[in-house]
Amino acid sequence: MSLERARLTRHLKGEEATLALGAALGRLLAPGAVVLLTGRLGAGKTVLARGLASGLGVSGDYAIVSPTFTLLNQYPGRIEFFHADLYRLGGGEAAELELLEEAAAGVLAVEWAERAPELWPPHAVRVELVDQGRGARLAQISGPKEIISNLEQALGREEI
Repeated sequence: MSLERARLTRHLKGEEATLALGAALGRLLAPGAVVLLTGRLGAGKTVLARGLASGLGVSGDYAIVSPTFTLLNQYPGRIEFFHADLYRLGGGEAAELELLEEAAAGVLAVEWAERAPELWPPHAVRVELVDQGRGARLAQISGPKEIISNLEQALGREEI
């Protein structure tokens, strides 16, 4: 996969659109992928992670919740899904978790990834969510050109 990066911006009209974005992205990812989720508290990071889980084939029977206190949750699916939350940690503490090694056979999504920027590989997909009020969000996605191009095609040109 090319390390050339691309960007995509999407206006999301509500929670369903955030879930749809996550699911579309999840369907495109392969084992070893890393998705870094950033944004203020309540911006929709966990909602997007729920969508990712769906796109990775995780059963809807699982409640995908922010692992703020457990730090890392693991879910079986078409591709195993690892969901981490660094809200309570600093960079050094996050490094001790060895998240990349732990999740190497699956897809890793990290909420509050900006708390340990030195840990992430160049091929990581970054999704910054900005709350725009009334449930609307702005998603700024960057990552390997191939993934971003495929995501743009999967979403179509319309706002979701």
